Amino acid sequence: MSQPRRSGFRFLLLNLIVLLVTVLVFSVALEVMLRAIFAHSLDFAMEMWKYAVQLKQPVANPELSFVHVPNRSAFLMGVPVSINSHRLRDREYSETKPAGTYRIVMLGDSTAFGWGVRLDETVSKIVERELNATSLPSYRQVEVLNAGVGNYDTVQEVAHYETYDRVFNPNLVILEYFINDAEPVPSERHAWLLGRSYLVAFTISRFDTLMQFAGLRPRWDAYYAGLYDDDRPGFQAAKAALAKLENVTRRDGAELLVAILPELHRINASYPFAKEQQKIKDVLDSKHVPVIDLIEGLRGHGPESSLWVTPEDPHPNRKANSLIAAQIVDWVRDHVR
Repeated sequence: MSQPRRSGFRFLLLNLIVLLVTVLVFSVALEVMLRAIFAHSLDFAMEMWKYAVQLKQPVANPELSFVHVPNRSAFLMGVPVSINSHRLRDREYSETKPAGTYRIVMLGDSTAFGWGVRLDETVSKIVERELNATSLPSYRQVEVLNAGVGNYDTVQEVAHYETYDRVFNPNLVILEYFINDAEPVPSERHAWLLGRSYLVAFTISRFDTLMQFAGLRPRWDAYYAGLYDDDRPGFQAAKAALAKLENVTRRDGAELLVAILPELHRINASYPFAKEQQKIKDVLDSKHVPVIDLIEGLRGHGPESSLWVTPEDPHPNRKANSLIAAQIVDWVRDHVR
């Protein structure tokens, strides 16, 4: 009886080896195929994953969690993206401000970073061009530094300014506030496979999409509104960070402006997050920080989707960034003497 048992074990082992080799070959083939498909894609989830893997690195500071890798480039969401030596998506600037220069540092998340648009189509660069086209009183030139980092919230944006951006000695700091900036600080520490495998990243992203479609994840509008419940730690942290930024910029001798960017899905009709954004305005009013509500300059310029990077990705496109920048330019011209 020993010979049949041994033969049965060998047959089972052989079949297991064949199965494992087949799965491995199939997985490698899928990995290669996905790398080719998503080399230059407009798939939001995969492009955000590539951004995290190629252009970000974790840091020990829990208020930052991650930062851009200096002097690194990638091709993301259809456009080239380059990070300079100061971790900014921008050209190089000297830390010492040139004489006769009015310098602005623009803080924010992926909307300020310029997700899906070229560098010269970001809000910071449009503002810089427009202000230099007609010089400000008492200044020969204007520099606008893009300190936006994708997936940042208010706590991280303020920590980034304190850690990296205040060395540029700006005259004005602009924080572009978005509805999800009251989220808790996220983490970019990826497991080994998730940080390297397109197949793993693709599978996880599609599973998350399926969960949302099945109603096992909250709708985006309910999720955003829920961030502003008074007992949510992310909301309390965002309020504290705004107060800290007002204090830090005042000590630095810089002005502070907060530009509140609406969620671009429903701006032409009744905006669903007016109450939530009013809570942020109340915090800023108590600190005497000027605010621009950018929704007024974005409404009435065609369908909301005409302001999006793609039909599936409502990040501001070049048209939307031009409308945002126009409002900021008007404010600066009115207030700088």
